Amino acid sequence: MALIWAGTDIGKTRHHCAVLDSDGKWLLARRVLNDEPELLALFADVLTGERGRGLGGRRRRRHGRLAG
Repeated sequence: MALIWAGTDIGKTRHHCAVLDSDGKWLLARRVLNDEPELLALFADVLTGERGRGLGGRRRRRHGRLAG
């Protein structure tokens, strides 16, 4: 099983999750609404390694920081 690191920025109405592999490669970066079905889909994608919506190594700079 591959080692991954996941972090979530929790907000009132939206959340942002980022997942990296052990080499620091971006595997997932996704914003989701604070909605149970969306959160469950996000968790399933993280656990199964699905690249799904909003994934794919695309990164852009926003306010001097990388954003998915």
